[in-house]
Parts: sequence; structure tokens; C-alpha cells
Amino acid sequence: MSTETKQAYTVQEAAKAYGVSTDTIRSSIKRGDLSAKYPTSRPVLGAKELESWFNSLPDEAPQ
Repeated sequence: MSTETKQAYTVQEAAKAYGVSTDTIRSSIKRGDLSAKYPTSRPVLGAKELESWFNSLPDEAPQ
């Protein structure tokens, strides 16, 4: 069993890990709420960036 912590996520992996849709992740990148890196043409999201983004989300549903 590996004890390594994942450092970066694809959009699909991030969506699955945080229980949201890929559209939510992509929209957050487009708005600038999430900062992606582009080692290729596809965005990669850092684990710390995702955690900060998630922690900044509202605690209550919109009215």
C-alpha cells in the first residue's frame, strides 16, 4: 500500500475527490477561483489549491 499523498489532480479527479461536477471545477478555473497549471494542454490542479478553494466555499446553500 502506497503512503504517498497525491499532489495534483486532473479536472476529473478533482471533481470526484470533492463530490462536484467537472463543470463546477472548470467554471471555477474560468472565474479565477481555482488556479490551474498547464504542463500540457489540459489543466492540473494542485492539492493545496483545491483544499483552499473547497474551504472558501459557502457553508450554506444559496437562497
